[in-house]
Amino acid sequence: MGDSKKYVDIFFSYNDFESDIIKDILTREGIPFIVRDQRISPYPITIDHFPQRRFSVPKAHSERARKLISDAVESGAIPKDGSIVEDD
Repeated sequence: MGDSKKYVDIFFSYNDFESDIIKDILTREGIPFIVRDQRISPYPITIDHFPQRRFSVPKAHSERARKLISDAVESGAIPKDGSIVEDD
């Protein structure tokens, strides 16, 4: 798989509301993404980082996606519960 097709983590979220808004932002901007849900689905409990959702985008879109999320956090459109994963 070429570098442009490689997915990289851009954001970790622990909040359903925040995750929904990030999905909307990325979808609206036409940025492909995947979300890996770390929750334990049969159990309605939260332990450490198990409720974490990890957002990943193709490397070619990572800088733009991070900027969009950062702008949304700064404007107050989404809470500051999650964290942006900096580019390696």
